[in-house]
Amino acid sequence: MSNTRLVEFKNSRNITLRGLLTESINSISKTAVVCVAGFEGLSSTAPKFINLTEELLLLPSTPIASVFRYDPTGIGLSDGKYYKIKIDTLVDDLYHAMKYLLNFYKNFIFIGHSLGSCVITKYINSNRNCFIIEKIILLAPALNQYDLHRYWYMQEKYGFITWENFKRNFNELDFQEYLNSKSIDACKSHRAHKILYEFIRLCSQEDFSFQLNDYQNQILHIHGIQDLIVPIESIKDQFKHTLILNTNDHDLEEPDILQEWTMKAVEFICNNK
Repeated sequence: MSNTRLVEFKNSRNITLRGLLTESINSISKTAVVCVAGFEGLSSTAPKFINLTEELLLLPSTPIASVFRYDPTGIGLSDGKYYKIKIDTLVDDLYHAMKYLLNFYKNFIFIGHSLGSCVITKYINSNRNCFIIEKIILLAPALNQYDLHRYWYMQEKYGFITWENFKRNFNELDFQEYLNSKSIDACKSHRAHKILYEFIRLCSQEDFSFQLNDYQNQILHIHGIQDLIVPIESIKDQFKHTLILNTNDHDLEEPDILQEWTMKAVEFICNNK
């Protein structure tokens, strides 16, 4: 049995953010799960996070007290302008989501998809003494932002390209010229939103690989072996717990694949609890 309610909180820029907090009615656990979506992703309505919430809270003796699915600035339930996001603003959004949750919980499980894994990594490394981290689940993590933005540039320029071809044919001077040709307020269109080129400039200088080394025993890495958006070859870390799926679905929401990794994630969360 569970209860879901809307939660509102403000970030450092005084923007109202919202999320859905699903609480177990019978659990005696003090652990909260926090879901962090990827680029243009909605935690509130993403099938991957809804399915995981339902499976966790259906357990007869669930090891968690609640699941929080919040939306960052400018998307889904939250206010603001999405095109203004940067990794630092996304980290700030998570900081204020956690600030709310820390009124009730001290133990946490983080689940991040794609860019959300970078947000979790940067947040944890700045606030690691504020709470207890029980587990971290990384879904198709885009940790190697430095190489990935160069790979995506090559994809846009040449169409289909493999990680191997990208590495062989990439020219750094061309990439920098491409970025420098854009004004500070220029925007690039994506699936449903525009984003400042400044976001790309900043992200393409970041690499979050190996920044979660202190939590190796607590991390589960889940990835599609045919993922063309975040190729599994981009992952530098040798995670101790890994589930490689036979799919090209970067969102990991294809029904059979979704259920396969959800069951593995639930097992991982319940293990040693």
